[in-house]
Amino acid sequence: MSSFPGSPRTVPGAIVAVDPVSALSRVAVFQYNPDEVTRTLTPRAPAGGGSTVDQDRVFGAPTQRIAMRVELDSTDGLEVGDGVTSAAGVAAGLAVLEMLMYPSVARVVANTALLLAGTIEVLPPRAPLAVLAWGPGLVVPVRLDSVTVTEQAFDAATLQPVRATVDLSLSVLTYDDLAPTDPGHYVFVAHQVVKEALATTAGAAGVAAIGQGA
Repeated sequence: MSSFPGSPRTVPGAIVAVDPVSALSRVAVFQYNPDEVTRTLTPRAPAGGGSTVDQDRVFGAPTQRIAMRVELDSTDGLEVGDGVTSAAGVAAGLAVLEMLMYPSVARVVANTALLLAGTIEVLPPRAPLAVLAWGPGLVVPVRLDSVTVTEQAFDAATLQPVRATVDLSLSVLTYDDLAPTDPGHYVFVAHQVVKEALATTAGAAGVAAIGQGA
């Protein structure tokens, strides 16, 4: 989509899942950044509910849920003659977002082979590490809780969707949810470092403003 030449460059948000088996199918760059992002933080409760002496304790990072709506439209791709958009509309972009919830076919085939070979127990494959990158202030590991797709218009010849919205519901994974050997553990630590730095800066600015007002 064309824009005014003097407008600032927009950095797209994305969800990137680290999966060496099927890397490209797990990189979901938002065509348009959502206009609204809702974040709900809830204090982490102690196991078993805790006691009265535990009420003033902090049991790790809060749980956090993120909701956003992503829009996809084939107009931009058709304007530049993109072959994938011409053939599939926004179906390819939808597939990238949906694949964040699938195991790879290679893992499914491998597990099926193990079962047919008589393996007693086959563990479900681990999901790739998914990271929401929403600017420098919000780079966190996430789990997709739901992906709701609304297809709004279709190509008359192929019935491929040409416009769609996707409602994403995400749970942030913290260092309380991930093992120290998991890279996501340290992604969240880095996120909290950024948060603490912002909070300290804002606190210092608030104190200075009070002093100037006095």
